[in-house]
Amino acid sequence: MSLAACAGGRGVPVGASAVPGSPVLPAAPAPDGRTAPSVAHATGSAWPAARDRALDELLADDPANARDLGLHEFDGKVAPVGKSALAARVERLQAAGADLAGVDAAGLSEDDRLDLAELRAQVASALFWLVDADSPARYPQFYEPLFTVNVYIDRDYAPLDERARQLLSHEEAALAEAAHVRENLVVPLSRPVATVAGRNFAGFATYLRGEVARAVGGLGDAARRARFAEVNEALARAADDLAVWLRREAARGDQSHVLGAGRYEKLLLAQEGLSMPLPEFERMNEQDLAANKRAFEALAAKVSGKPVAAAEYLSTAAHMTRAARRFVVDHGIVTLPSDDEATVRETPPYRRWNAASIEMSGPFESSRSAFYYLTLPDPSWPADQRRAYLGSLGDLLGTTIHEVYPGHFVQGRWQERAPTRVQKASSSYSFVEGWAHYAEQMMIEQGFGAEDPANELAMRRGALLRNCRFAASIAIHTKGATVEQAAKRFVDDCHQDVATAREQAERGTFDPGYFAYTLGKLQIMALRAEAQRALGDRFSLGRFHDALLSHGAPPLALIHDRVLRELGAR
Repeated sequence: MSLAACAGGRGVPVGASAVPGSPVLPAAPAPDGRTAPSVAHATGSAWPAARDRALDELLADDPANARDLGLHEFDGKVAPVGKSALAARVERLQAAGADLAGVDAAGLSEDDRLDLAELRAQVASALFWLVDADSPARYPQFYEPLFTVNVYIDRDYAPLDERARQLLSHEEAALAEAAHVRENLVVPLSRPVATVAGRNFAGFATYLRGEVARAVGGLGDAARRARFAEVNEALARAADDLAVWLRREAARGDQSHVLGAGRYEKLLLAQEGLSMPLPEFERMNEQDLAANKRAFEALAAKVSGKPVAAAEYLSTAAHMTRAARRFVVDHGIVTLPSDDEATVRETPPYRRWNAASIEMSGPFESSRSAFYYLTLPDPSWPADQRRAYLGSLGDLLGTTIHEVYPGHFVQGRWQERAPTRVQKASSSYSFVEGWAHYAEQMMIEQGFGAEDPANELAMRRGALLRNCRFAASIAIHTKGATVEQAAKRFVDDCHQDVATAREQAERGTFDPGYFAYTLGKLQIMALRAEAQRALGDRFSLGRFHDALLSHGAPPLALIHDRVLRELGAR
């Protein structure tokens, strides 16, 4: 998981009450778009078979995600991306959707009903990106898993020699599929999407020739070393070739990344299970943006952030991590579901595109590991650029909360404890990022870092960044805004620097669901307020957080009523 983009979003909840401000959600659509009636013949003994078949197919069709979850039987495998393989994948998803639509949830246990809703959500989301968004033809980023091999190096789940063998198998399989990338992509491509993708593939080439080669290139006998060198260089050349081609296509690219209002509404339904008018969806963010802007500007008139030196950056982060953990325990913020702790480390060279991230073992991993990575600025940069990159102590505090305590690290360890295989394997974009973003504000409200008001200043600026992601997504995909116009709002309304504004606006062209940070935070806060109103003096923040995190990471609407029942608030 990373601060930049940690999880894919999924979610078409069925028959669940929505969070306050959202309508009751419809039944899942059948593959042809009609609402599928529930039929009793698919309950009973047929449900476990339908559940297992759907999840097994979803994992097999996305081995990169399966590896991230800790399912290493998928090591060495890549998803086939030829046209016939993609068509077969769509057919499997449509068949799974029909099977799941035929399950009568009324006869199932609560956990089985949640599993059913999450599987319906995953299938609907996968179909949206494959069919409605036509990712294989429009988004070069769809093919990045072919080149993504860091899990074999980052996670110490097996001896390095064994992981290196699987990495080689992965690279050989990826080479066999790489030729399909140019065959599938349809030009003209979106200019900003192609521009960013070109940089990404150039980075893969550098990473393969650099860190990957250094980490595993010397392992094995002479024949294996030679084989690895040949295959690894061939995959790096394939990445280089794609980068060159994408740069050329970007120069003559268009605005084809725009989803339009119709597909954007489908995205909301597929990713979040929301069926609400776009003006209402936009209004919930604009109100939060205005509140954060007022709070930020009032604080900025009185306080300023304190810089942190590069030489003390990692040690300061380690101190903050320990302090955040103590605060969570001492104040009963949330139960820590495991005794292990995340270790602060400098980001390895091949991950330095990201300023901060948490790299942790997945919920099915046999051995646990967790590293809180922080990237230090290049010492060759000018001093003012290095200071700007590191940000303030308040920025580092917010990042530590988001990534570790009680953010992604704690939520990920709770997901290990989810009661079913489906709940362990499923993640909603808005739940994962919404929880981490909510934690930033909640911890400040509870008094963590209260000795320095500059910590709240940094939190509000971080919230404004996420508000402008929400606004940019709507503007770019439903209102005809250009990247330049979206970037201007990051600067004018959300107090971001010009470079960050451009980068964040570009991200909105290929990650329209990045409204999930603010949406998830607002949904959690609304659910908490509802529980507080119902329980009064009986409300416990720690019990609320435990109930929220105990079912994995589903779209909030799926567990809204269940959390309230478990708290005795309904």
